[in-house]
Amino acid sequence: MGTSVLFGSEVRVVNVGLDLFAEAVRAQDHPVAEVEWRPPAGGDAALVRLLVADAETRDRVDAANRETMTRMFQARPVWVDVRKAGDVVPDIPDRTLLHSGPARPFERMCGPHRRAAAWAAVFEGWAPDPESAALALANGGIKLEPANAHSVVIPMAGVISPSMAVHVVTDGATGRTAYSPINEGRERTIWNGNPDRSTLDRLAWFRDELAGSLSAALRQTGGVDLFGLFSQSLQMGDEMHARLPATTALLLRSTVGPMLEAGVPAPAVAHAVRFLESNSLFGLTVVMAGCKVAADTGHGVPWSSVVTGMSRNGLDFALRVGGLGERWVTAPAPPMDKAIYYSGYDSGDGAGDIGDSAILEVVGLGGMAIAAAPTVAAFVGGSVDDQIAATDDLREITVAAHPTFTVPQLGFAGTPAGIDVRRVVETGIVPFIDTGAVHDHDPNVGQIGAGIALAPIEVFQAALIELGKAWGR
Repeated sequence: MGTSVLFGSEVRVVNVGLDLFAEAVRAQDHPVAEVEWRPPAGGDAALVRLLVADAETRDRVDAANRETMTRMFQARPVWVDVRKAGDVVPDIPDRTLLHSGPARPFERMCGPHRRAAAWAAVFEGWAPDPESAALALANGGIKLEPANAHSVVIPMAGVISPSMAVHVVTDGATGRTAYSPINEGRERTIWNGNPDRSTLDRLAWFRDELAGSLSAALRQTGGVDLFGLFSQSLQMGDEMHARLPATTALLLRSTVGPMLEAGVPAPAVAHAVRFLESNSLFGLTVVMAGCKVAADTGHGVPWSSVVTGMSRNGLDFALRVGGLGERWVTAPAPPMDKAIYYSGYDSGDGAGDIGDSAILEVVGLGGMAIAAAPTVAAFVGGSVDDQIAATDDLREITVAAHPTFTVPQLGFAGTPAGIDVRRVVETGIVPFIDTGAVHDHDPNVGQIGAGIALAPIEVFQAALIELGKAWGR
């Protein structure tokens, strides 16, 4: 007896769960619509209990998340100055270097971080050579602290010393201020973990000339409104983490005329212009400081489950959550096995995911805005449709669309913003970071690829458990 006779019409099947059931129906020549379904939190009963909290808890968390996003969206970071770190960054102890990522003893840092720290100490004059600096760092004669503890964000394997030049970005309404180093470009650099003597010459020029030229321009203009500029960059094909030529060009346009009006000598202006136009990544660290200001403005709302910081050191991945105060939750950093490597290299050569630049994804840029940048489509599959699909997936784990960061390819919808720890744990979807890969062992190589890094689900699970304790559950 056919199924149409038995049921009175042709059977139409929707399968939720095991593929075995769908295969059995197809074997009888009937169409099946399959629904992809996974148990919440991977079926972990303890995590599920936190996700299905009582109505009062859910309402309090939702309200806190709305407040977090309101604060974050109201931030208006302005690039106001470029100064020596020791003159503006608060509370840097004597003979101390600041590094990207969560804290680690020098001897347990990844290779790029150790090399960067040693050469930064040489730049500061605390050691005559990197070998002597490494000994002082290992025995505590030179100290290390995470940059995030001082409102500083540093890309990749970067390290800053008190004499290095940093961008100063401030939100006028709240007074929140963040700092970041001048991006060094793609040569022998601190941030790529392959510095040499030429690196120190460049850092000295940043400190002695470029910082003053840019500072004069910013004083002349009263500062540059960064979120307005970032909005333009998105319309011009940048997502502002892996691709920044439009962002850098807009920053260059914002400073050249004011440099001349402020009386900066023409040779210094020319040197600054040549550097910026040859270094499309100059804008990265300015963007990072702007995003750090916004994230810090949104941080600290009790009961909030929104992520307000992500930071990596090549070995550990750290998460800051709005309702957990100044505690950071950590898990092992993922390997860079999703990156596209230069010829001759693979993930076995690279350090793990590294740097503070994931602050962009926290605020709604970088991976969250990948649909804006067709030239990095290969990172997520190869086509603009792949990028749009990736962005749509991220909406599943965020609580809002950014009102300023709109993307033409999305019909001018805002980028996903406000990563919710609960939604990540529930769905198993993790944010991705479009970033670079640096060589772990060879001191002469530096960057060896670029692509995406997936945040580890374990750090979100750990954060949810900590939130449960804060909620009294």
